[in-house]
Amino acid sequence: METKVLFIDDDPGWREIASEVLQSAGYHVVTAQDATEAMEKGQELNLGLIILDLNLAGESGLTFMKYLRHNHPDVPILLFTGMDHDDSTVRAMLDQGADQYLRKGSTEELIVTVGTYFRRLT
Repeated sequence: METKVLFIDDDPGWREIASEVLQSAGYHVVTAQDATEAMEKGQELNLGLIILDLNLAGESGLTFMKYLRHNHPDVPILLFTGMDHDDSTVRAMLDQGADQYLRKGSTEELIVTVGTYFRRLT
């Protein structure tokens, strides 16, 4: 069974961009626009990585991250956000269960980061 990336973001532009660049880099990507869609799509997948936006159209990505961590304890969670956070806030998010924090902007950095997690799987 192929290992997949679950990319959760309420912004259709980012879902499309991330899906395209990650698929062109050889990853199988499943996208979701919110927590409900992510729960539906994610439960039957062999997940290798979850990429999660912090603000999901009014839903808290951090609250949803706790659900994901509980239901997918061995799957790394990458917080991918356009918001700016100071170091102590980022550390608090990592302490709450995220494996990594990455600011939106560089698709190259996203590809490299995803590659790091998938190299650990092999």
